[in-house]
Order: sequence, then structure tokens, then C-alpha cells
Amino acid sequence: GKGRKAKAVSVGGTSVCAVLDNGTVKCWGGNAYGQLGSGDPFYRGNTDGDMGDDLAPVDLGTGVKAVSVSVGVYSACAVLSTKTIKCWGDNSKGQLGSGNTMGRGTGPDDMGDLLPIVSLGGGERVASVGIAGKSACALLQRGAVKCWGYGADGQLGYGDTTDRGDSPGEMGRFLPVVALTG
Repeated sequence: GKGRKAKAVSVGGTSVCAVLDNGTVKCWGGNAYGQLGSGDPFYRGNTDGDMGDDLAPVDLGTGVKAVSVSVGVYSACAVLSTKTIKCWGDNSKGQLGSGNTMGRGTGPDDMGDLLPIVSLGGGERVASVGIAGKSACALLQRGAVKCWGYGADGQLGYGDTTDRGDSPGEMGRFLPVVALTG
């Protein structure tokens, strides 16, 4: 858009998101799972008139600003100025951290203030988030790491192959810290 500059960018399997200098996020590319956060399943960037001022920002909620974004295969997560995370797109393995497998981003009521903050427990403040495939991890400001989503290959780091974040009672205070030291 006119007068805007990108502060950060992340490229996923089928889409791209950028954080702009005003704290908004704009995404383009594939959108079959709502990974653009546009409230519909339509692709952006493949026809004239899709980009620039015509590309609507992701609705993260009233007064919410993003500081970074991470894009996976069919999902995306943003770290907000409040040091919390919101995620949207495919959620088939719980990678949105919502305690269910309901995707977000293809329906008109999926985003904005209705898009939940990922519960990491105890008022945890987030430094960064990474999402790859169907797994996500947050680096907390205190230096700890928590991961959720697809765990079949042990990629969550909990010493098992369990998916986390796809059922109630798996996030928040129930989501353990990854043991990075002995």
C-alpha cells in the first residue's frame, strides 16, 4: 500500500505474510485453508487488483498490532505487541493452539476479536513464534520454549509422538516447557 514499508516477512508452503510499519499484517498467495486470514477461501496476488492498497490487512482484532509473523504450510501465527500470539488457517493437528481442530480464516466470523489468543499459561509473554508444517513453537521472553500441533515425529520435543493443542486441556498451564537442558 501507499506509504507503507515491510518490517518482517515470512514465506510458507503456499502463502506469504508481511508485517508492515503500522503493525498490520498483509498476506497473499494460496488460501484454501484460510491461511491468508481474509475471512474467505479466495487466493490473493494471482490477479490484477489484488495487491497494494487493494490487499486488506489481516483482522487481528480491535487495536491489535503485530510485531512478527510466521507462515507454515497452511497456517500462520503472529506475535502481537501485547507479547501474545494469534494463529489462523489449517488446524487439523492443533497447530493453531486453540484446543480443537477447527480451522480459522475462511469464514467471516473467524477473525478479529473472535480469533483467540493462544493460551500458553500463567501470563507468559512471547518473544517469537515459528510454525512449520503442522507444528508451532513459541520462544517465551523468559527463555523457555513451548510447542504444539503435530508431534508424530517427536518435533514438539516432549519425548513422545503426541499431538498437542488439538483437544481441550492441552494448552495453557497444561502445555509443558520443552526441556532444552539436562
